[in-house]
Amino acid sequence: MTAEASADDAVFCDPLPAGFAARTYRTPPGRDLVLDPAPPTDAIVILVQGELELQCRAGARRRFERGSMIPIARLPAARLRSVGSRPLVLVAVARTSDEFRCAGGSHDD
Repeated sequence: MTAEASADDAVFCDPLPAGFAARTYRTPPGRDLVLDPAPPTDAIVILVQGELELQCRAGARRRFERGSMIPIARLPAARLRSVGSRPLVLVAVARTSDEFRCAGGSHDD
């Protein structure tokens, strides 16, 4: 098994552990992606297939490929576009309960 396959298995175990949920977003090549409904602001987005171009309001662009993980809090102000030859598939993984949320500090505080 490759390291890449192992990482996929760890993120996409079925079912996800209790307290977590995933939502899949897809768009064809050359199209903008609209995150509707928007995932929670603490979600992590994993690029499963295709290539994503992220353009911020100031105009700077960055490309991401399969396996990239992006915190969703950085995406709402950005334009998301599928720029590869394959459809773009993103999976947003987020907590559904407060069990794993931390109020800051260490466990010894």
